[in-house]
Amino acid sequence: KPDEIKFSFKQFQKSDDEISRLGITFKQMAEQIEAQMEQLIQSDTMRRDLIANISHDLRTPLATLQGYIETLLLKKDTLTGDEQQHYLKVAINHCDHLNQLVNRLLELAKLESYEIQVTQESFNLSELVHDVIQKFELKAKEKKIQLMPQFEAGLPFVTADIGLIERVFDNLIENALRFTPENGKVVISMKPDNKKVRIQIS
Repeated sequence: KPDEIKFSFKQFQKSDDEISRLGITFKQMAEQIEAQMEQLIQSDTMRRDLIANISHDLRTPLATLQGYIETLLLKKDTLTGDEQQHYLKVAINHCDHLNQLVNRLLELAKLESYEIQVTQESFNLSELVHDVIQKFELKAKEKKIQLMPQFEAGLPFVTADIGLIERVFDNLIENALRFTPENGKVVISMKPDNKKVRIQIS
């Protein structure tokens, strides 16, 4: 009936404010859900990237550990006592490194936030790089490549995440060995630069 249609239209006019508020609330909820979905996507992408990086990092100590153990088994009768001790020490260091990487994977499994916490600490960069170079000594020897550290005196301590910096050196030196021809050399140089350290791998 006309009266009924007129009444319904008046009721609709009276509820305009409520509909507007409902529309605004709905829009805000949609935006919040969209933001949360974006965070979940970022978190998932970051988890995959971290797992891929750590999985890549696991290969280097595993391969080096295997190489040193195989060398000990194959050449145990020709190696001196000091050489055997050196190889065992390097193997143990790689076991420790593997243990650290596994612990990081376990921590990653518990990660609920998409933000990465970087652990800053002060350390001697020369000592870290010497340890990294030691990992690749056997591989360099097999390719007849010289690993040549050139560290200037008076290098300051650096403040950074030591695990992430070690990963950088692992990747750079591994790539350098891969693309350096036989009988070549890989030079790792470090020098002070206005309270910082300038590093070059060539």
